[in-house]
Amino acid sequence: MMSGWRRDASLRYCSPTPKIILFGVVLLLFAGITKAIELLASSIVCSFGWDYEINFSGITTFFAVLSGLVFLMSIIEKTCRSARRDIKYVIRRTLCDSSYGNPLHLKDGEIEPSVEVSKTEKGFKIRIDCISANFDDVSSLETFISCCLRNKYADYAVVAKDEDLSGRYVNYYIENVVISYYQQSVYSSLADIPVHLTKRYIRNDVYIDYSRVLNSSAIVAGRSRSGKTTAIISVFLLPILKLGRDDFGSRVIIVDPKSAELSLCPHVLSPAPDGSVEHILNAIREFNLVRVERQRKINEFCKSQGKAVKWFEVGMKPSVLFLDEFVSISDMFPKKASKDRPDYSLADFQGLLRQIATQGASAGCFLIISVAEASVGTGGLESAVNNACGIRMLFKPSMDEARYLWSSEALSVMRERQYSAGDAWFSADDGINNKISFIKFPRLEFGEYGALSKLLSLYYDDTDKHGVEREATSTEARSSEATSCEAATREASGASVANECVGADCEGASA
Repeated sequence: MMSGWRRDASLRYCSPTPKIILFGVVLLLFAGITKAIELLASSIVCSFGWDYEINFSGITTFFAVLSGLVFLMSIIEKTCRSARRDIKYVIRRTLCDSSYGNPLHLKDGEIEPSVEVSKTEKGFKIRIDCISANFDDVSSLETFISCCLRNKYADYAVVAKDEDLSGRYVNYYIENVVISYYQQSVYSSLADIPVHLTKRYIRNDVYIDYSRVLNSSAIVAGRSRSGKTTAIISVFLLPILKLGRDDFGSRVIIVDPKSAELSLCPHVLSPAPDGSVEHILNAIREFNLVRVERQRKINEFCKSQGKAVKWFEVGMKPSVLFLDEFVSISDMFPKKASKDRPDYSLADFQGLLRQIATQGASAGCFLIISVAEASVGTGGLESAVNNACGIRMLFKPSMDEARYLWSSEALSVMRERQYSAGDAWFSADDGINNKISFIKFPRLEFGEYGALSKLLSLYYDDTDKHGVEREATSTEARSSEATSCEAATREASGASVANECVGADCEGASA
């Protein structure tokens, strides 16, 4: 039953423990008063010389024993109280006890907020419903909630929130941010890199699932030495290269416009000595043609089986186009095409990226774009490509940069700290990581560029440069591939599929 708020009712909003203790103190006072009455009455009887015995010891003992039982009950209640109830009492007192500042600006007689706490996989969900309060006040409690969590919940803080569309309530999600801050995967060798057909692991319990991501292109932002390139190599490139190629033209294309460390690896594309990047545009154009062909084959499978199928269900492996330092490579393309090379311009480059970003996911073709700094327009990235980037990462994040990647509402629960290389805010449209969260990307205790060179040589069947042959691919990589394929197929069975086939009868192909 809803009750009216009162400014002077601090005890009302306490947990049961202080109330039980107060009741025990009252009983103990009764025992003391009873004993005092007994002594006073005995003194009066003696002073008058009456032969009468005053003995209230039974009543005194009763109140004393009852008081002791009440104190014991308070200890039991405190010890056995569930975490959900404990947090509920703390939050309710913070919102309703006027000594805490009355953050909802309630007035005497107004309906009190309703607080419900439920357990989640990583922490707790707090639902606050208040009819009397202004909805903006209810949706601005992140700091109040984080600050009121003390003692055994001192390491908890608000990490996300969602608001009811009709403005009835707000859900706040709290987690142990201290534990999360220090959790990180450490790979001591290439064999430690986890391999899965559709999942890209950031940590053992945190991964991006390509079979669930709605917009599967990725934008990765971060200034120099923020760890973004190492993160892309460890989470995306090495696992995909370890899977090997498929029979459907899969490929991994890496573009390094600055001719830096990445360019030392085989099969990495960099500008020609004269600054031309036409060969890079041709490689991207070929990647897009492979995407079209893969989609056509998927449509054939779809038509033959009479149902929609996904790329990993027909034996395809991921194809990746990774553009490092996007702003740099964009500046290398001519703004307008010349007469002798009409298909070599910035517009052609952007058009190909738009097709790959918006249509590639259904064919298992994924775009990864790295930018040195999130800024207006994300460094000249087209809005269509930007919107297709359902995977977003910002390394060594600042709130100013984050506002170019996420909405202000999504960022309302995030707090800036001192970050190290590999620390990032990230989100993915996969139904698991939709809310922005902090994560430490894997730490590699081996040379990532040497490992990348080795796997690129294996992937493209080189036999010389790094002293390895394709036949030397480890048994571990092969078994991981087989296991991941089987697991992905089992997970995908029965899953809903959208936009995988063209047309209602699964006919046609992507153009």
